[in-house]
Amino acid sequence: MSRITVDSYRATGYFEPDSTYFDFIADTADRARHAELLVAERAGRIVASVTLIRAGTRYADICREDELEMRMLAVDPAVQRTGAGRLLVRAAVERARELGLARVALTTGAGWTAPRGLYESLGFAHVPERDWFVPSNGAPLVVYTYDVG
Repeated sequence: MSRITVDSYRATGYFEPDSTYFDFIADTADRARHAELLVAERAGRIVASVTLIRAGTRYADICREDELEMRMLAVDPAVQRTGAGRLLVRAAVERARELGLARVALTTGAGWTAPRGLYESLGFAHVPERDWFVPSNGAPLVVYTYDVG
């Protein structure tokens, strides 16, 4: 999972090659201790993962008490655009429903057209009043939510 997450994020070209964010997203063990991880497999091999976070926990950025936050959706670059990411987003929505939460929330880059297209195609809505900026570098981030009910 660590390799897939880092490879996926590097392949976007949105991050500087020496970004310390890669160290953060590579720490799958810490994420597993503080959040819920879902994976997609093909032929017994993990090809994608996503981290699901509850409000008030270590990895929470934007989720509210009635939301499940989805972070670090990563698909192995070798299988991108084959449905693995879509499958995990749908699984996150189902998990929020199982937990009795009202919605799924996520943050993505303002200029990241492929991820935004995926989320919008699945019914997620941009919530501009919740948009924010990365504190360390001021990069604009946008928030999307999906009402589970």
